[in-house]
Amino acid sequence: MTCKDLATLKAGLLCYGINVDKEVGERLLQSRPYFYDKGFVHAINANILGSNVCFSVAEQFSRVSPYHLRDKNGVFFVEDEDSDISVPISLFDDLPRTGTVIDELARPHSNHVISLWPSLVCCYDKPGKKCKFCSIETTPTQTIVPAEQVVAGLKALFELTDRYSVNLGGGTYHDPDWMAGYLLELVRGIRTFTQTPISLELAPPSDLSLITKLKEAGASSLIMNLEVANSELRKEVCPGKSAISYDRYYECYRHGVKEFGRGRISCVLIAGIQPKEDIVCECEKLTDVGVIPTIIPFKAMDNCMFRDRQNCNREELLWISACVSAILARKGLSPEMQEGCTKCGGCSLETNSFEGD
Repeated sequence: MTCKDLATLKAGLLCYGINVDKEVGERLLQSRPYFYDKGFVHAINANILGSNVCFSVAEQFSRVSPYHLRDKNGVFFVEDEDSDISVPISLFDDLPRTGTVIDELARPHSNHVISLWPSLVCCYDKPGKKCKFCSIETTPTQTIVPAEQVVAGLKALFELTDRYSVNLGGGTYHDPDWMAGYLLELVRGIRTFTQTPISLELAPPSDLSLITKLKEAGASSLIMNLEVANSELRKEVCPGKSAISYDRYYECYRHGVKEFGRGRISCVLIAGIQPKEDIVCECEKLTDVGVIPTIIPFKAMDNCMFRDRQNCNREELLWISACVSAILARKGLSPEMQEGCTKCGGCSLETNSFEGD
């Protein structure tokens, strides 16, 4: 399989998910009770021919995906019903059990990265405010996991294995500054027992000093997601979060690059809900500042407000990602410069080559 073939396969899996054969799903449920959990945070992560990939198996669109997960004598394969492609796929091993909240929070996104969302509560998850691509569903009794419980759980995990870096994200609890302060508490706690890289996903805080404090506490990189490039379209798609102005994002990007260095700040833009030319133009601006863009395809998750829309088209994702990869190369930037989610590359194509045979 060529590099381009692998990129095409991965793009299809990112956009359309995988249709899991019933017998395979039943088998995987025995070892992974969460296998059919819905939503972006609970999608499945695996490795195909050396490339990490995140794909949905529990959404409605997964059931009509042209890609199938099948088992052949104990080995899992991805097969494309539109071609003769059959490629082995390796699901990542579960994490050791700790008997703490971390058993429910942390999932391996690669052989070297774990991701956890301590907050599935978001201040923008309100009538008329929620981001329309978001599949988080907050229950009335749900709250953020106390920082001391997360730290204690990770400490227990790192006593059993120390091979992982940590990516922390989730809903913006209370407000961006409060959430940055919570993440600051987590970083300080984690740094008492490990020097593993820590990547943080957060909304831009109003207080720039919080970015400085996160760096001083030991954070390795930050992810601040603009998601939609055009300011007017952002107001439609993210009616609550768009209160954080476009200019404010760039103030935080510039300050973040100053504190963390070029390539240590990244930003997600969502393909399939905005003109592809807008995304490429925005990526030029981001990379000029030293920020790494990550292009994630829109998927019509069952629990999001855009559930009736079409998923991002595979060919569009490939075109945008090839443009962005070229921009990154021209600007001397690479996802490899940043630890955690961006370097993992499971949700996007920037880590995949578009050249060669």
